[in-house]
Amino acid sequence: MKQLSGLDELFLALETNTQSMHVAALGIYDPSTAPSGQVRLRDILAHIQRRLDIAPVFRRRLVTVPFNVGRPYWVGDARIDLEYHVRHIALPQPGDWRQLCIQIARLHSQPLDRSKPLWQAYVIEGLNHVEGTPPGSFAMYIKFHHAAVDGDTSAQILRAMHTLISVPEHHEQARSRVVDSPPTGVELGARAVGNIVPRSVRMWNTGVAAGMKLTALVTESVFRRLTRRSGSFKHEFFEQLGLPRVLGKSRFDGAVSSRRMVEGVSLSLPIMQRIRTRVEGATINDVFLAVVGGAMRDYLVACGEPADASFAAGVPTLARDTLPGTDTTSQIGLSRVAMHMEIANPLERLKAICRDGKSARQTTDILGRSLVKQLADEMPTRMSTALIQKFLSAYLSSTVSNVRGPDVPMYLAGARLKRFYPLGLVMDGIGLSVSGFSYCDELWVTVVSCRKMLPDPEKFAALLNVNLSLLADAVEVGRERTIIHVPVENVTPVRTTVNTRRASPAIAKARPQRQRKTSRMQLTGAHLRMAHESSQIDINEIVDAEPSISVTPNVIVSNAEFIDHV
Repeated sequence: MKQLSGLDELFLALETNTQSMHVAALGIYDPSTAPSGQVRLRDILAHIQRRLDIAPVFRRRLVTVPFNVGRPYWVGDARIDLEYHVRHIALPQPGDWRQLCIQIARLHSQPLDRSKPLWQAYVIEGLNHVEGTPPGSFAMYIKFHHAAVDGDTSAQILRAMHTLISVPEHHEQARSRVVDSPPTGVELGARAVGNIVPRSVRMWNTGVAAGMKLTALVTESVFRRLTRRSGSFKHEFFEQLGLPRVLGKSRFDGAVSSRRMVEGVSLSLPIMQRIRTRVEGATINDVFLAVVGGAMRDYLVACGEPADASFAAGVPTLARDTLPGTDTTSQIGLSRVAMHMEIANPLERLKAICRDGKSARQTTDILGRSLVKQLADEMPTRMSTALIQKFLSAYLSSTVSNVRGPDVPMYLAGARLKRFYPLGLVMDGIGLSVSGFSYCDELWVTVVSCRKMLPDPEKFAALLNVNLSLLADAVEVGRERTIIHVPVENVTPVRTTVNTRRASPAIAKARPQRQRKTSRMQLTGAHLRMAHESSQIDINEIVDAEPSISVTPNVIVSNAEFIDHV
């Protein structure tokens, strides 16, 4: 039996009827690699049953303290009804990509039952017309409450669900099982009372530490204000604290509805790696942020909204506490990164994001790596929930995550994993989530939002590949390009075969030496126009020349462990 941390309880408290606090993952599998050439539901259930104890999260059930006088506890449950947690559904005919996205959006809109272990999986068949999937392919969508998932847990879940060989391991060695006797109300109440004094002492110590650091920051801000003789004390203090000015208004900072919209695409990882090597100090995560920032800019401009310079994203980070007295569990944090949508040049936008990333890493410890965690642990839940919700909505409008996955194939009950999509969450004030997961030379990206904020996610997703191509071209030729206009309403899906003969040097060198048929979103005519020196360049020229603007239809899912690509 383990008590929830303050951050875990915060995720529970943030959940409302319109704001579900779970993260998810969706994989698409090819059953032809299984020994029998097919995988049935009973094979999947048997596979999960054998590997259930690799990740304790599958058995953890939430138990609340009487009268809510203390934080809830996780209790290991010996009785897991797999047929409840793993359900079997099929897409309606014709079973295409759009129907899969709609089905996943519906599943992602539904909250988890807190009386059961906080996870749910769906095996989805009928993917008959999802282009690029082998015959007989199936999908699995699985979601976990964010209160139950941290960095270590995400890795455990991935290992529990998959093997590195296609032959199912029917005779695996038995694993230890953590099962607890259900605690009584008296026992839980006694634990809560016993924690009052130690918690008060910790809260005092945390407050003193925060006060000392804040005092130092105020002193430094006053000194900088007097020496500069310009600006304001508030600006200097926020700058020292690592906080930007409050965001301007955008379509993503309102209250979310209960209905989700989902779309998935794939980005070429070799192309992103080549871009990274051409820009000093850049990481794959920086490249991804620059691409997403460009797509955000194009979409907002097309909707008649300004590409505000203050627009920022929350980037999940993985940190492990090393201070005495703290546990060694990997904690998921959130760093603020400016998307620099005011910069039209994709290469200059990438350089600006790289500079900001270095600065953010240097100021990570301004208030102590574990101070936010300590405040969430010691402050009353209602107070911390209100403060954090207010703070996040004031300084963030979206989240952008990038998870480094394996570069070797993985298997579920013998079926090879072909695609893996991470699915994040949205909340009031943060209405857009863009999540990426690298797997076998592709970065599988999912866009999640509220229906009223992003009614056409497929158009936003198409702009991700457009901006990757523009960035690859800018890095290769070193020329400045300025985006003039992007009417998103004219984006239409077009099926075509990639033509590598006209590929730019950046694309031709980075992509594998093979051709494949795929589905892509093409912007036609004058839908996206650019100024290059004194001439106007039509986006069609870039679409035809860049095979990286191919959008393999794929879907959603998971905020696993958050690790930047290096």
